[in-house]
Amino acid sequence: MNQRKSFQRPLFQKAPGLLAILIALALPMRAKAQQLTSGADFLTIDSGARSEGMGEAFTAMADDVTALTWNPAGVALISRPEVGYLHMLYLSSIGYNFGGVVVPLPAGEDSFGLGAGLVNLGTGSFDSTLGIAPAVSAGDNAFLLSVAYRVKKIISFGVTGKYIQESIANYNAGAFGGDGGVLITPGDRVRIGLGLFNFGQQVKFISAGDPLPLSSRLGLAWKILDVPHNSLTLSADNGWQFGSQTYTGAVGAEYWLDMTLALRAGFTGDSYQQHPTAGIGINVDPVEFDYAFSPQGTLGDTHRFSLVLSFGNGAVEGLVAPTGFSAVAMDSSISLHWKPVTSNVVVGYNVYVKKPNTENMLLVTKRPLGAGELSVRLAHLVNGQSYTFGVASVSAAGRESSVATLVAVPSAPAAPPAANILQPPTGFKATATDEGFDLTWDKTLSSNVTGFYLYLDEGTGKPVKKLSPRLIMDNIIILKKVNPDKTYQFLLTSVNKAENESAAATLTANFSELKKAQLAAMYPPPAHLTLQTKDAKVYLNWDNAGAGMKYNVYVSHDGVNYKLLTPTGTVKTQAVLGPLKPNVAYYFGVTTLYPDGQESVKALQTLPASNPVSNTVQPLSTSSTSVSN
Repeated sequence: MNQRKSFQRPLFQKAPGLLAILIALALPMRAKAQQLTSGADFLTIDSGARSEGMGEAFTAMADDVTALTWNPAGVALISRPEVGYLHMLYLSSIGYNFGGVVVPLPAGEDSFGLGAGLVNLGTGSFDSTLGIAPAVSAGDNAFLLSVAYRVKKIISFGVTGKYIQESIANYNAGAFGGDGGVLITPGDRVRIGLGLFNFGQQVKFISAGDPLPLSSRLGLAWKILDVPHNSLTLSADNGWQFGSQTYTGAVGAEYWLDMTLALRAGFTGDSYQQHPTAGIGINVDPVEFDYAFSPQGTLGDTHRFSLVLSFGNGAVEGLVAPTGFSAVAMDSSISLHWKPVTSNVVVGYNVYVKKPNTENMLLVTKRPLGAGELSVRLAHLVNGQSYTFGVASVSAAGRESSVATLVAVPSAPAAPPAANILQPPTGFKATATDEGFDLTWDKTLSSNVTGFYLYLDEGTGKPVKKLSPRLIMDNIIILKKVNPDKTYQFLLTSVNKAENESAAATLTANFSELKKAQLAAMYPPPAHLTLQTKDAKVYLNWDNAGAGMKYNVYVSHDGVNYKLLTPTGTVKTQAVLGPLKPNVAYYFGVTTLYPDGQESVKALQTLPASNPVSNTVQPLSTSSTSVSN
């Protein structure tokens, strides 16, 4: 009930390919059947009304308490404790029940999940001997214990241990078994599931033993529609039954209206029999009721009823829209602000925009902003155009409040009296450190400025991201773990007592380029490098960088790959290199070797290919290259 709103991570765009995979997974492949010889076949019965309504295509979904039997990796996806119970009106007088509980254990960006459950299949007393022998009863039970671990919302692993107990008349049998599963989330609308189920000991009555119904499954789930108040997920499974040597296939769909009413349909079967399924669900947080109908042909129909109860966020108050929604117009941008919603239900906010001459509100935030993020700045807007903006509260279950809206027009604000102008920060600059950037700016001399906000502009089509949810009171901020090859665009605004912001001071910074520039400033190359040619030789001269300094001399033919000519360095400030090839370009570089082991960047000189060199010279080589005064 808690993780169905989004699978997390970037959107999977190849729709035709996904449809093809879904169809392929759903097609049961024909194989030569063998007589079924496994025991404890009750372990193969679907334990969820939700999953049965989707045609048992649930291996990649597995995001509620039924993950205990469907895919133990899903136990780590559940965001708050859940208790679930299912009862199935099975064939004749046979009754089937499932009960389970799961508890999430957050661990930063990762998460653990623990779960326990019970599966029961039983009959009342029956007499198959027409009174010759006393009536007997039969029952099957499986006790489940699951643990799962999820890494950075990308991949999760889970295992379930189970103890199987069967009885008929006065005979009993027991065995230990287990399941193992994996869930992978490569995109924010796609999830892949796979697992191996019911491996373990044989079930033995007296002396005869039968293996557990070992099977494997591969599933794919794709959230094809995910817009406010409406979502549609398609799923498909393909499985292999090791005992009967047959493939199984399933395909299903689940539609949610406002995360309150669910409609489900599916189709499942193997090479010999197939049948459709259907179901509905009603979610009134924190309770979800699900029903599924599954016709079994000549064996009759089955009806599944389940309840899932969730604990934690979402059970105290209803969702309400944020109040105090306001906008500050800026040049080609709008800064939106709102007051926090004091409710245990609300875990974040979604921001919307309706562009000029359009009908629909578009979601700006790919994921909800955090509960403490109460403002956002939207850039790359057209001055003078009217935009409609909206903000809605979001619950842990992914449900939204009503949307608070306002209309604003971006424009350069009219200049107030000179004495009251809120000026942008000055002296905004970046310094590369060992760990990232130190961003600094001049201290303000205006008593009207109470602090600063720092933003990251990630380009056209994306909202500007605020890097400082709280007001920055100092004139420095430290950013760590930056991408050394990425060029960042930072925006810095001044903020006054009325929480108005100035125009932004901008700064473009690339860690690698800054580091090079800083090293060049600290360790300058030799100054005044000159080049002269005579008699098929080149003469290099440069200024002395200081007493005891050494230098390295390099040569290249392409200006990219340089060969070191002085492996141990030289203390001289002149080099004679030759003989030179005719009609060949040469690039010469000289660096300074500093006492602390640092080497400067190269001072460069180029000799073009048209250099006037005699045709009788020998090729340039290490043996024919000298360094002299």
